[in-house]
Amino acid sequence: MSDNNRPNEEAVDLRTDTVVTQKQGYESTEQISRDVAGEQRVRTYKYSRFFWTILGIVEIFLGLRFLLKVIGANPDAGFSKFIYGATGWLVAPFRLLVGTPEVEGSVIEVTTLIAMVVYALFFWIAVRLVRMVTDRSSSQTTATYSKREQDRHH
Repeated sequence: MSDNNRPNEEAVDLRTDTVVTQKQGYESTEQISRDVAGEQRVRTYKYSRFFWTILGIVEIFLGLRFLLKVIGANPDAGFSKFIYGATGWLVAPFRLLVGTPEVEGSVIEVTTLIAMVVYALFFWIAVRLVRMVTDRSSSQTTATYSKREQDRHH
């Protein structure tokens, strides 16, 4: 186990481990450098992608809700019922915010558009805050692997 894995150690952006293997007839030295800040950025990027994917799914469902309302889709049809049921709780906080204009069976549900904008802003702010808190910049990205073998008979 490396000394760099102690629980109370200070944050280090670059960790270097040296492993010496001695076998009969030769010696092998390996030096491995890890950019810990770079690894943290990769993890943060993966979490960001996950959150953006969730937002994409939410936006698609809300967009379908808006479209179904605009075209006057039958609310008792299976697909409409599914979309309205899946998105009802997402638009509920905005329901009384503004009126809902209706023209010849078409409903312009402005609250759905507001919900789409608010959720996009919420996710954007959340991802930015996570990046600000977790990002550890490094002046240099280093990933080095070197191995030296030495014949001990000479």
